[in-house]
Amino acid sequence: MRFWHTTMARLLIYATDELLAELVRAALAGLDIEIRMAHDRIRFEQLARRMVFDLVLVLEAAPLWCGREFFRRVRPRPLRRPEIYVIARHQRDETVLGLLESGVDQYMTFPLNLSRLRGKVIYALGR
Repeated sequence: MRFWHTTMARLLIYATDELLAELVRAALAGLDIEIRMAHDRIRFEQLARRMVFDLVLVLEAAPLWCGREFFRRVRPRPLRRPEIYVIARHQRDETVLGLLESGVDQYMTFPLNLSRLRGKVIYALGR
């Protein structure tokens, strides 16, 4: 069940490719959400320690090779867990399964359909 938020939702985009991150941000323009960006692991960890996010978009699978540690940083206990979407080039089935077992909520591949992603973000955040 989804509830309407009374506060602005927070979204974190993690991508080393700054152009790709900006394309995704532009696709989400006009939604009532606060968007933060991290282009390296250090910035990601700083943001994850300071804020609780409602949704995290990871635009590559490489930073998730040790997925459980990655999710521990983004989903501090006992706080509610944000949804995590990974968008990456097609990976081997074992990699995708490992990501899903580690806690990824959605796995999508490139090429990315930006309007479909926007719809998924709207649904996930109850907007």
